[in-house]
Amino acid sequence: MYADTLSSSELRYRRLFEAAHDGILIVDPETRKIIDVNPFLVKFLGYSRDEFVGKELFEIGLLKDEAASREAFRTLRATGYIRYENLPLLTKSGVCLAVECVSNVYAEGDRTVIQCNIRDITERKAIECALRDAKEQLAQHAAHLEAVVSVRTAELRLSNTQLETFVYSIAHDLRAPLRTMQGFAQLLVQEHSAALNQQGRDYANFINSSAQTMDNLLADLLDFSHISQRKIDLVPVPLETAVDGALSSLQQEIQTSNARIEKIPPWPDVLAHAATLQQVLVNLLGNALKFVSGKAPEVRLCSEVRPGGIVRLWVEDNGIGVPEEFQERIFQVFQRLHTTEYAGTGIGLAIVEKGMQRMHGRAGVVSLPGRGSRFWIELAKAADAKTVPSPRRPKP
Repeated sequence: MYADTLSSSELRYRRLFEAAHDGILIVDPETRKIIDVNPFLVKFLGYSRDEFVGKELFEIGLLKDEAASREAFRTLRATGYIRYENLPLLTKSGVCLAVECVSNVYAEGDRTVIQCNIRDITERKAIECALRDAKEQLAQHAAHLEAVVSVRTAELRLSNTQLETFVYSIAHDLRAPLRTMQGFAQLLVQEHSAALNQQGRDYANFINSSAQTMDNLLADLLDFSHISQRKIDLVPVPLETAVDGALSSLQQEIQTSNARIEKIPPWPDVLAHAATLQQVLVNLLGNALKFVSGKAPEVRLCSEVRPGGIVRLWVEDNGIGVPEEFQERIFQVFQRLHTTEYAGTGIGLAIVEKGMQRMHGRAGVVSLPGRGSRFWIELAKAADAKTVPSPRRPKP
């Protein structure tokens, strides 16, 4: 290539050498001296060609010192290739650049030379550094947010616990004066009825009825507070045992309403808290017995094992049904659709929801007005205890 006469292939190489947009150095492997440099590198670093030729790589700042230069050339002779990812390189004006240097040994006619390709990666390294800093800042910000969320979650739990304790205390303490009010109203009617006219007796009966309604409301609030605060240990519970226990608790209501109850197996074991599960079932069955119009209640209980080791229990009735727009709302506290036709406090389904959340389960309803309701609850199958459903309540 450096002879007076160049072959056609050498001419092509020379054109590429001079037109390249990366720096190129040609080095003699024996002397370690630069014997040629392309125009791009001359312009890039600001040195003249003569300032490059005859120097070793460390003398232009590409390697640390002469020892590093000797080590690099030993590696090149052994492997024919060496690559430096991030070398500092000063321009003649003193600007420090980051460069990538790839060196190869190759034969050129009857001689061997080393070609060093030098690429400016200063901008790339700056971007990588900025990205690294941004990731570190993001990680620090995420850690800070996580700590803040953790603290606020703990504060919220404490606040909820205090609120539930307050509700329990108030509900418990209010029942005593209500019972006193109710008792005196009953005595007034029973022992002083002759001294009262019909309007007075009606007033006394109204006081008694209102006190009983308030007492029922406070009792439900106590149940809601209790189910929120009680210690929950999830263990395998036979589903049929929980169903039978709930039906036994409601035996009087079943007989009074002439209800027909149908149980359809199978009844797998579920991962639950027995007392909480029975309370949930009592509330669902109580609604099925209550919300009917002009006919005897018909209640059907069945279960199915769904994908993911989830057991869904259905409580189906022939009642008045629930409009679709209210099917989410009825699981909230004090949400009643029928305030006068049917007795109740609006807390029963909230207890169902809270109980299922405490057992890592879910509850929902499928219903059409006038065509009955199909309430459902889901729990993990005991044999698949590691599979715990989300506490959310999506539409089935």
